[in-house]
Amino acid sequence: MEVETRYINVNKKTRYVTYGRLHEGTKYFWFALHGSKMRCEQVLYKFQEFDPDTHFVVAPEALNKFYLKGFGGDVVASWMTSRDRLNEIEDFSNYLSDLYHQFIPQLNTSCKKIVLGFSQGGTTLYRWLHANEITVDVLIAYSCWIPEDIDLTLSKTDLSSIKQYYTYGIEDQFLTKDRIEMMNQVISKNQLDIEWLPYKGEHKIDKEQLNYMVSKI
Repeated sequence: MEVETRYINVNKKTRYVTYGRLHEGTKYFWFALHGSKMRCEQVLYKFQEFDPDTHFVVAPEALNKFYLKGFGGDVVASWMTSRDRLNEIEDFSNYLSDLYHQFIPQLNTSCKKIVLGFSQGGTTLYRWLHANEITVDVLIAYSCWIPEDIDLTLSKTDLSSIKQYYTYGIEDQFLTKDRIEMMNQVISKNQLDIEWLPYKGEHKIDKEQLNYMVSKI
């Protein structure tokens, strides 16, 4: 039996959550991407001790939703899978750009624009900036893999103009010595100027480390 795969564009609603109050005095605008099998709120909770008059945080939720266990319980999300990967990358890149640009015109000229991606969200972050032209001041890659299958020197966003940090817990089970070495090769090949900020911790966003990142910014 011959099966032909076809595609159709559809309108789709998805969620995002925010923290803080966006106004003329906002100093930091955060655009934070969660990891695989997470909800957008799980990233936002890490900012709950930040001053809501100084920091405004937007946490989008990935388009692919599913039950974490079996057929019920917590509903989580993922940015991409191996099925129709290129279409998923195009979809989330357009979605993130549309959402991001809703807020940029509301920012004062001195407000720092920070994008943060945790785990799969960090990989998503680099793919998004590669696909679309985005104005960003600071990029925080958090415990993620930097994609090796695309040429980041040809990104539509000029990555050389962005201050880039890579932070991770040294007890992270996914970031072995060999994985770190492989990622260094990806970084070198793509001519990325990244400051490494390891700390004592596991594969999760650490509130203390996040506060330290603010002091670096």
